[in-house]
Amino acid sequence: MGRLEGKVAIVTGAGRVGNIGVAVARAFLREGAQAVVGTDFRREEAEAIADLVKADGSQGSFVLMEQDVTSEADWARVSRETVDRFGQIDVLVNNAGISIHGSIAGTSLDDLRKVMAVNHDALFLGIKACAPHLAGAVARFGGGGAIINNLSMASYMPNATNIGYHVSKAAGRMLTVCAALEYGPQKIRVNSIHPGVTMTPILREGLDAYVANGMWDSTEAAEQALAAMNPLGISSVPEDAANAFVYLASEEARFVTGAAICHDGGIGLKY
Repeated sequence: MGRLEGKVAIVTGAGRVGNIGVAVARAFLREGAQAVVGTDFRREEAEAIADLVKADGSQGSFVLMEQDVTSEADWARVSRETVDRFGQIDVLVNNAGISIHGSIAGTSLDDLRKVMAVNHDALFLGIKACAPHLAGAVARFGGGGAIINNLSMASYMPNATNIGYHVSKAAGRMLTVCAALEYGPQKIRVNSIHPGVTMTPILREGLDAYVANGMWDSTEAAEQALAAMNPLGISSVPEDAANAFVYLASEEARFVTGAAICHDGGIGLKY
């Protein structure tokens, strides 16, 4: 029996092969989840993701729904359609996120609001929409429901050139602990995971841009430089983080709420 046997999860930001959301969805299904509803603003890679899930040999269902995570109406629709189709919601993973680089002086209020909307407001909306359904998980699983917010090491590491991202992730951490207090009596556990530098398609595109601008000689050299920043001296891939999400979604974490798992290779130790 898998660690997530019979559970139904919603995972936002799960619409692109190679990202953390897709890795989490696949890991959940491999651990016996009944279904994973992935959401994203894009659906172009839905067939490719479905093929990966099928190749894993998972018996559960994967559905990719289009969603604007900043829309309260979209959250109501996604939660309702998930319950209508699968009868329950047991796990919510708030994974979707964006970044618009800039200092305070160089960031417009509109850009700050865009980042806050996706990285913070969407967490609030997701928790609010799904909590009434998650509360029922305690009747199905002793550990109750689980909410996991993907917040990044940015939540505890200041950065003067990416103000919106770091501030939004720090705000997400406070929302996590407030939600843990509010929903604990309903047996809903609320935790956060803080990945460090993870080799996703978006990061690789960013490294390619740095190479094109002459900062590094190659993408491989850039990856090695980033890996050298943490005490372990290695890079992370999405599957690494997915294992931490599985733990927090499982019954093994039945006594864990309000926790922050720093999945950063130890780079936070330097700050």
